[in-house]
Amino acid sequence: MEHNPARLYRGPVGYVMEPFVRRARGHGWARRHQLVWKMHRAVWLATRSNRVVIEGHDMLLDRGDALALASGSYEPEETAWYRAHVRPGDLVVEVGANIGYFALILAQQVGPEGKVISFEPDPDLNKILRRNVTFNGYPQVDVREAAVAAEPGTATFFRSSVSTGDHRLFAHGPDDESFPVRIVTLDDELAGERRVDLLKMDIQGAEPLALAGAAKVLAENPPRRILMEFWPHGIVGMGNDPRELVALLRHAGYTIDRIDGRPFDEDEALRAEMTPENLHWVNLVCTHKTAEEIA
Repeated sequence: MEHNPARLYRGPVGYVMEPFVRRARGHGWARRHQLVWKMHRAVWLATRSNRVVIEGHDMLLDRGDALALASGSYEPEETAWYRAHVRPGDLVVEVGANIGYFALILAQQVGPEGKVISFEPDPDLNKILRRNVTFNGYPQVDVREAAVAAEPGTATFFRSSVSTGDHRLFAHGPDDESFPVRIVTLDDELAGERRVDLLKMDIQGAEPLALAGAAKVLAENPPRRILMEFWPHGIVGMGNDPRELVALLRHAGYTIDRIDGRPFDEDEALRAEMTPENLHWVNLVCTHKTAEEIA
């Protein structure tokens, strides 16, 4: 049941807790102190709404709020990067949109003269994504129900039982829920489009497959920037080599930095910090050599 999206909670317990939780969020306590965070999550799970206002958008949430959007923040570093670098009129391609948190921010940034193409293969998440895009009034978002990989067709999609952010194209375990999804390539989907200003990818290790299906785009009209999750465990799980992904991007004319601006040294990262075994990941910003300088 939907309720007033300005409130985090429903019912009398939620009414009592809400002022305390909002103060905790405002001071950053909810993230820094595990006890406060656990109290917030426990009350929210008992009295939860399926809507919340975040970053100025009224969002319908997935069951269980897998991205923890009711906490009042999500991926603040990545959110700030989009606010700083995505401009009015830009063309942004988002591969792996989930329920649309970033799609809405990107739509807000590009404005009515820009365009966001968002891919989300999970039909349940895609339905919520479409609702959030429509409800918040962003006709510039083109939602497509498909996964992006090297060849068009179909593939088995695996749902995580823990988080919708961890759905993927390879199995988590023997009890995974799985079903076929449509596969498209960026070469096909972007045919006839102008140059992409930003390609955003967060697809749990399938990034090499998405780029393999964008060979023509990378050769003839490469995106000015690519912001992607680099997760060696997922890349290896999809049957690819993390170093080969980095080499492909460098060969295509991209410089690669961490999202905080530090240069990315894949040898150092893969040797210790982000081995396929330790599950660590980082967001990378890849800037093409022909990209215009943006203040």
